[in-house]
Amino acid sequence: MNAFNDLSKDELIKNLWLTDEIINEIEITKREIDKKKTTLEETISSTKQEYIEMVKKNYYESEAYKAHQSYQSLIEKLDAFRGVAILLDLIVCVLLGYGLIIFNVSFLKVILFWIITPIIVYLLYQQGIKYYLVKQKPAHMPSLETVIEEAKKSLEYENISNSLIANHIRDEVMKLSQQQSQLEVLLAEKTVLPELYRMRAREVVWYLENLMADNLKEALKALVESDHREQIKEMMNEQNQEIDRLKKATETLMDQNQKLIRQVEQQRQQIEELESKKK
Repeated sequence: MNAFNDLSKDELIKNLWLTDEIINEIEITKREIDKKKTTLEETISSTKQEYIEMVKKNYYESEAYKAHQSYQSLIEKLDAFRGVAILLDLIVCVLLGYGLIIFNVSFLKVILFWIITPIIVYLLYQQGIKYYLVKQKPAHMPSLETVIEEAKKSLEYENISNSLIANHIRDEVMKLSQQQSQLEVLLAEKTVLPELYRMRAREVVWYLENLMADNLKEALKALVESDHREQIKEMMNEQNQEIDRLKKATETLMDQNQKLIRQVEQQRQQIEELESKKK
């Protein structure tokens, strides 16, 4: 901080406006850094999400997944056909039984045929379906969750954080950080304000420009006194609010007390009336 005793009032005002300008540039730079960091996080996050979406797309479009879907569809179709197969089994066996009756086969044997043959045919059908499904079953395929977990462990996924665009944003953040450091050094070299009051340079200038202070010491003193008055005013407002709150609470308690007194009086009168009736 430069000595300010040798500065004229105009020079002091110019210095304070310069201080305010540098501080504004620092604040703008900080906001830009925050924006760049947010952009970096969002860029990395969106790129990773796009990578996972691509993994999902490739998974669903793979031949293995299509084979599994076809196999599942086949199982569903065969399950849906089971009722039809049972019905056909029964119809054919019934017709064959009637045919045996036509060829003079004993009725008892036909009954046994009707009982046993549909069961045997259905069991053979079931075994045939199982054998067919085993033959048609595609090779094992990992779940989508497993594929995604493996993708997140891949080198390509890990390198997303170090992509060209991510590194470019980091370079911009570094340049802005260097710019901020240079501005902070410049501020320390140029300003006459103590660090405690640098963010309030405009307020200090106001006291000087409105003839409420002739030098920096008087302006800072006026600023401190103004802060003190504001604190006292705020404390008084808080006290007044607390008083109002207590007043309202007291009034509420008094109202409740009056209601209670009236209730007790009513009860006393009722007791007296009952006692008089008993007499």
